[in-house]
Amino acid sequence: MSQSSVGMPQEIKGIIFTEIIPQLIPEVNPANLVRLGAIVRKRNRSDAYEPLTDSLRKIQWVKLMSLEAMSIEQDIASQMEPGATVSYPFGRVKHSLAITDSMIHTKSALDSMAVFLTDFLKLNAHGAERDFKRPEFRHQISTKDRILGAQMRELEPWFIELQGIRDEWIHKSSVRNMLIIGPSDVGALPIPKKNLDAGLKAFDLPITRENFWSTREFLEHHYRNLVTLFRAIIDRCIEIESASLTQPIPVDVDAEKELITFLFLSTQPMTIKKVKAKVGPFGF
Repeated sequence: MSQSSVGMPQEIKGIIFTEIIPQLIPEVNPANLVRLGAIVRKRNRSDAYEPLTDSLRKIQWVKLMSLEAMSIEQDIASQMEPGATVSYPFGRVKHSLAITDSMIHTKSALDSMAVFLTDFLKLNAHGAERDFKRPEFRHQISTKDRILGAQMRELEPWFIELQGIRDEWIHKSSVRNMLIIGPSDVGALPIPKKNLDAGLKAFDLPITRENFWSTREFLEHHYRNLVTLFRAIIDRCIEIESASLTQPIPVDVDAEKELITFLFLSTQPMTIKKVKAKVGPFGF
């Protein structure tokens, strides 16, 4: 836990107090978020963007869960040495949970994007029909918007892959955790690329990049695709929303440095003299 002075004490009286933290997801251009926010506020359309805001929040969760899983794997790998094994049951369970959570929140973030696009593009889809795994839903998007349609075609294999992983790990079995002792091209806690329904037998295959992901590669693969779609939607929304404006909206270029990520609510009057910032997922 690190502590920093806030300069002059800041008094708050039972109001929401916002904490500004370093950018968690630099993969999403903060300037574009600020620009789109300014445009939709000008057009009084902020409510329509609530599902997209939810998706951004869930993308942050995916990033944090991924960082946790990678941190645990690196921690275990750092303790490897000839003639020794590493026993860390708590860390291995947390690794599996973080991997699972990253997949759950990835699908949830996609679902929020699908809900948003249904209204934004005025698609004929309701309830569970609003899902990128459904060819008919992707076809509707492609029909309404050729630019987003191209993104649907590019990401189609991933939508199917992600759904298969989620269905197996959430509805049928679970992530199987195998600690690799000795040389490995895929790290200490690899993830099978295929045969997820084989359980531990999936590890009967040679531990190679052909058969397994490393923890980092697996998480970055899914996160990269998730962010690619989100950025495409943001860019397209800016284009479409801007087209109806009679004049450009001025944007504060410094606002991107002060994006609010987490909120606080003070239940009593107090004077803030310092900020205690926790760095890393473990310890205080």
